[in-house]
This record gives sequence, C-alpha cells and structure tokens, in this order.
Amino acid sequence: MTDQDLQQLLKLGHELPGREFKGPGRRTDKAFLARVIRAVIGMANRRDGGVVIVGVDPTTVEPVGLEEDQADTWTYDALATNVNEYASPSVSFDFERKLYLGHTLVIIEVHEFAEIPILCGKDFHTTNEKKAPPILRRGACYVRSGHKPETSEIPSWEEMRELLELATDKGVRKFLERAQRVGLFQPVQPPPMPPDDPARFDAQTKDMA
Repeated sequence: MTDQDLQQLLKLGHELPGREFKGPGRRTDKAFLARVIRAVIGMANRRDGGVVIVGVDPTTVEPVGLEEDQADTWTYDALATNVNEYASPSVSFDFERKLYLGHTLVIIEVHEFAEIPILCGKDFHTTNEKKAPPILRRGACYVRSGHKPETSEIPSWEEMRELLELATDKGVRKFLERAQRVGLFQPVQPPPMPPDDPARFDAQTKDMA
C-alpha cells in the first residue's frame, strides 16, 4: 500500500467494508491478537478480501503507530501461524510493516477465500468465565457487514446470500476448469480479430487478380 493510498483511506475518517483499523498493540497480547484474527477472517469472507491496519485509532482514524517493542512482535510468519490456528481452511494474506508520517503501522492485506468460506476453528475467551461471549467462537462465520463496517457473525440473510453466491461462483469456475482439463469439452476460443485495413486491401486486390 502506497503512502498516497493510505492518505486517501485515512482522509475518509471512517472504516469501510473492506478496511478495518486496530489501535496499537502487541501480537503477544492474546486478547488483542484475537480481535485482529477475527477481522482477518471477516475480510477473507468478502469478495476481493480487504485490509486490516494495526496502529490506527479506530475512533479518530488517526495513525498513532506502534512502539518499537510492539512493532517487533509483528512478523508475517508468527501472524500466519496465529491466524491459521483459528481459521479453517487457512487464510492467505500479504504483510507489510510500514513507516507512515513517523508512525509504524502493520498492514495486513487479506485475500478472499480460495474455495469455501472461512470458519473459526476454536474459541477464544478473554476470561475464564465461560458465560462471557468469546471474541472468537468455534464454528462462527465472520463477515464484514454491508450495513455497518464491522466484523461480526453473519447478521442477516443478505450477508449470507452474498457469501453463498461468492462460494458458488468459485465452485462453478473450478468445475469448468477441471472439466476442460479432463476433456469434457473444449475451452471457448475468442472470436478472431478482424483484419486491419492493409490486410483487407491485400485480400481484395488478390480477389480482383
């Protein structure tokens, strides 16, 4: 993500369905990490994925950045291990630690799911009190709501339908690719390009000869 892209994003002053901000925190803070993982899973379940940015105050949408000891805890390998401990199937993302206006930010660009929607694989509770709602719930399907830019379990039939349509599109494409590979039918060839003017002139002069 370029500085210009980030500047335009922050100028909006609010989150978007494909953009979520998290304040500063350590990856080793389990409760903070669980909220980041929840956001990552939600982005993976939307068309074209989305971006989670750590180090931006979600209330003011101001870049506050991470302290050096906080930033050092964020690496791609460690985060990928943490995320995919909870995500099923695994989530694919790009990772960047970026210096912006003197503030260190962590930018996680999440790819949409490859074949089937991502579900949460296990619970994470902030306390030992099981009655408290977990930050991550086993079996939950987290999405980014179209009505309010937040990550939540599927809130309505509209989000469910969008998710099912996306999964269906992927399934159809995968079937067609597999059917072509095994020779059930030939791939559709694009129509031939019309000849350019010189070629058309040459063909006409040959016909006249």
